[in-house]
Amino acid sequence: MEETVFFNLGNALAAKRDPKELIKEAQIVKDTRDPLGKLVIVEGEGKETLILFDLADQEESSETTQPFTVKKILD
Repeated sequence: MEETVFFNLGNALAAKRDPKELIKEAQIVKDTRDPLGKLVIVEGEGKETLILFDLADQEESSETTQPFTVKKILD
C-alpha cells in the first residue's frame, strides 16, 4: 500500500542514494533522538534519492510542503 506524506524539505535529517547507507544514518540519528519517535524513509524527486524525516515533522499539504511516497517506517 502506497502512502503519501507531506514534509518541508528543510526538515530532512539526511538524504542518500544508497538505501543501506540511509538505514545506517537512520540508526545513528535514532540513537540521539527521542526513543518514542519514528523515522520515515521517503522517495525523493525522480525516485533516485531517499530522504530521512522524523514522522513527527509531518505537515498538512500547503505551499511550503512537498508530497513524498513512504518507503519504510522505522520504529
